[in-house]
Amino acid sequence: MSYPVLKLKNVTIGYKVTKQPKTICKNLNLELYQGELICLLGRNGSGKSTFLKTVGNMLPYLKGSIQISNIDYSKLNAIEFAKNIAVVLTESLPENSLSVFETIALGRQPYTNWLGKTTETDSKIIANAMKLTDTHNLKNQFIHQLSDGQLQRVMIARALAQDTPIILLDEPTSHLDIHHKINVFKILRKISQETNKTILISTHEINLALKNANRLLIINNDEFKIGKSNEDHIQKNLACVFNSDDITYDIKSNQFLF
Repeated sequence: MSYPVLKLKNVTIGYKVTKQPKTICKNLNLELYQGELICLLGRNGSGKSTFLKTVGNMLPYLKGSIQISNIDYSKLNAIEFAKNIAVVLTESLPENSLSVFETIALGRQPYTNWLGKTTETDSKIIANAMKLTDTHNLKNQFIHQLSDGQLQRVMIARALAQDTPIILLDEPTSHLDIHHKINVFKILRKISQETNKTILISTHEINLALKNANRLLIINNDEFKIGKSNEDHIQKNLACVFNSDDITYDIKSNQFLF
């Protein structure tokens, strides 16, 4: 690990229901480091999406402070924020006639002028994003022609072209078959290792998270626990959150048995 690129200090997250705050978690303190792949785990409805949207500045945090590279969120305008965090959500794209290359190039919008013209530097970054996500052979295809697995790699490439120190992904492997799920995790691990970017991903693919993540961030009731999968407090939380009659966490093999 190197220096922390994201810090949460005494943060309360949640959202408003009929103008009243609904709290998900209080007094949250954690640091995410450069070059980490962190997997966010928790049961359905535990608050994973709320947490990601808060970190991604799509929902306001209720209390505390969040910093990117020691700069407070409140001091960043929209363009500056877009140069620091890229977000890949589960929502499907609206129908359009853009090519894969044009879609990935949209990631450069925080850096291009109002005409959207790309420079030689932009082109190199886009090319590298396609190389890391194995999408270069798709660049002339249209978005609506892609399979779900191909489209997800293109969305990751667009976030990578945004060239931010942090990338957030909300359930990027949902609706994918097992081969594409494994491939997406391999790509994300490769990106974190080769580009030194910090990647935070929410997922239900527990065994893939155990195999690929540098650290796990687990939501257990209204508490967040972070650490490596072989740490005692993480293993206890894994068992507490996910063990049932149908699934059991096995400490020796560091995987869930079905």
